[in-house]
Amino acid sequence: MTFLGFKIWKVTGHSMFPRIPDYSYVLVCNWLKHLRIKPEQTILVQHRQYGLIIKTVALIDGNGFIWCKGENLSSLAVEQIGPVSRKQVIGRVLSVFKK
Repeated sequence: MTFLGFKIWKVTGHSMFPRIPDYSYVLVCNWLKHLRIKPEQTILVQHRQYGLIIKTVALIDGNGFIWCKGENLSSLAVEQIGPVSRKQVIGRVLSVFKK
């Protein structure tokens, strides 16, 4: 359920550990995706290959594509995730609720 552009999502997986532990919850705001996205922000993305993923913005290239990274050493590399368009961004993570 979304309320005023805010939604709580359950996180499964270790790619963002220790910042976001497995089975934590995150508060995501979908209207913040329309503001400037910056490196080190955490975003929720609808990835073409990996589905819904939460990643940290590594950089934004000259063409406006967003390159993301995980926080864990076992996470996919930036190059494996590949570039993401702004249209694929669901929202920005505002808060983490650890289990």
